[in-house]
Amino acid sequence: MFNTNDDAKLALSNGQVDAIVVDLPTAFYITSAELENGKIVGQLPATGTPEQFGAVLDKGSALTGCVSEAVERLRSAGTLAALEQQWLTSAGSAPDLR
Repeated sequence: MFNTNDDAKLALSNGQVDAIVVDLPTAFYITSAELENGKIVGQLPATGTPEQFGAVLDKGSALTGCVSEAVERLRSAGTLAALEQQWLTSAGSAPDLR
């Protein structure tokens, strides 16, 4: 176990471990931008409550209402589900490891 993803990536790069386990969005980023020749071999099956993502704004930001409304419109129109399918579920050839 490592304290940070950076520690895990360093151990992988140094040959101390053969693989690391991270969440899928992080794996997409690491393999595309941080590790040369990094490869996603699969993803663990989803269990429990799905992960939630958010936007961070300053406390009391005048943009909070607008951003919340825009996200709700995207959710209602099915756009968020389509983006999740395109970029988080099926992208990167990450088969379920069952």
